[in-house]
Amino acid sequence: MRSLLFMMMIALLVGCGSSGPARPALNPVKGKVTLGTGVPLAFGTIAFEPAGGRAFRCSGKIGPDGTFELETGSEKGATAGKYSVSVILPPNKRKSVPKKYQSDEISGGEVEVISGDNDLDIKLK
Repeated sequence: MRSLLFMMMIALLVGCGSSGPARPALNPVKGKVTLGTGVPLAFGTIAFEPAGGRAFRCSGKIGPDGTFELETGSEKGATAGKYSVSVILPPNKRKSVPKKYQSDEISGGEVEVISGDNDLDIKLK
């Protein structure tokens, strides 16, 4: 019985090791999304898709005043680098935003997140 308990403890400890390479540091990213008319976009989610094959996508809910704060997974911030920008909208609001911003593949918008604090203005024209 003791040997079984010992084997179970060893298996548990071995299973608690690292699950892969560490993610680079996250940088605070906040900003505001406006339409071409200068009016804040008051709904939806902004998504940043990494350029160049990096693996950490991030997104943030757009508030009623057009502001957002990015999260990577459940943590605030984004890794430094270039991203294409898209907006995810509820089906009944899609006509409010130019179509080119509604898909990662055709967004046309690109931003760069730098190390440190980032305050971005995203203008959807």
